[in-house]
Amino acid sequence: MRLTLSTKIMLLLQVALCFALASTAVLSYLKMERMVEETVASRFRVVAHGLSSEVEGAVSLGVALNALRNLDEMIQRALVRDLQITGLMLFNDRGEVLGAAGGSAVRGTLPDTWLAAFHRDGKTDRGAKIVDGGSQVLLLSIGNAYGGVAGGVALTYSLDALRAGIRGTIPELAISGAINLATCYVISLIVVWLVMRRLQRSLREAAVIVEAATDGGRPVVPPEIAAFAPGLAGFVDRVSARRRQGRDERKAAPVEVA
Repeated sequence: MRLTLSTKIMLLLQVALCFALASTAVLSYLKMERMVEETVASRFRVVAHGLSSEVEGAVSLGVALNALRNLDEMIQRALVRDLQITGLMLFNDRGEVLGAAGGSAVRGTLPDTWLAAFHRDGKTDRGAKIVDGGSQVLLLSIGNAYGGVAGGVALTYSLDALRAGIRGTIPELAISGAINLATCYVISLIVVWLVMRRLQRSLREAAVIVEAATDGGRPVVPPEIAAFAPGLAGFVDRVSARRRQGRDERKAAPVEVA
């Protein structure tokens, strides 16, 4: 089955449209995922900063971090500020956990990967962030009275649960994408039909003119067709002249008698 020019253009537009919408949807989803993850991380940084500032206030008065007696109370008070926190730990500069709460909290000593990230980025305002299995770990430093690091705060929350919630939006995004695709499809159908209707009419009229010229006629090129195909009038004149010249040569040729 031969496809018309309109159908070919329509198929090409639909392929390009589908690719553009699919690419946009994937990029938008990835951007949304990063944005949501960073927004949630910022929310938990507030909790960690609150605990860090509270402990740092006591340490700056000269009290050793290990000597603080109400660490567990301070950690529990910070933990209940957000039910999605799975672990909250307070540790000294050697990574030894002084107080912890939550099902995912580490007891004893922090893992080496946590300590490496803490020593690298823990002093910054945003702190250190590291993925450990299905959990996201935030680490913030606690300064001492001499401008050094007395220890830090580690907070964990479920990254898998967060991403599962983000993936829950995929059906809605798919429905929205399907609606956009259908809308663009209908609009492109109308646009292509309006454009191609005039184009095909002009092409048919130009083909009729060329065919008449090849038959030896002297067709007149209408102004609208001349505007559509500026070189058509000259081409028709050359074809007509060539056809007339050929007829004249055949008439002038001597007739051989057997």
